Amino acid sequence: MAKADTFFLRATLESDGTNYVSENIDLAGYVDVPRGRVIVVDNAYITFSTNGQGPIVAADVTSGTGVTKALGAQVCSEIQTSLVEMQNNSLFARSNVYASASSATVMTMLEQTDALNPTTYKNGFIVPTTQIHCGIATGSAWNAELDVGFLFEVHTERLSLTRIQELLVSLTAN
Repeated sequence: MAKADTFFLRATLESDGTNYVSENIDLAGYVDVPRGRVIVVDNAYITFSTNGQGPIVAADVTSGTGVTKALGAQVCSEIQTSLVEMQNNSLFARSNVYASASSATVMTMLEQTDALNPTTYKNGFIVPTTQIHCGIATGSAWNAELDVGFLFEVHTERLSLTRIQELLVSLTAN
């Protein structure tokens, strides 16, 4: 549940062929991790759109005959170099979009699967670092690049000793 003193952090990434694209939202101005002051994510949202912020259309998928594409997005509390699996303790938001088009004008399927999107945490997800890492990747380049938007409702919190211990247990448990 979000607290009354929340604010928003945002990032937008543009896909780049089959490359892993990422950005780190700098939290250094909001946190003092060694002294227990951290960012807590109450809600996280991931959106997919065509380059230019319109809806994804068939021409984004293909310029020819039937093609299916996929794009994955993730949010982690640690820097990554590729998409990570759900067992990664730093992963706290994940979404995928799948699209098929029979031609550049006919979309046959568009589906977004959300393992962790939108993400709402009852007591918040503690980010024990000085950045939020947003990343996207696809195995096969789309006909046109896509924009992926990330929005986080957050608040700052000074952790108690008990909360720090809970965090340490959760980060080391697998």
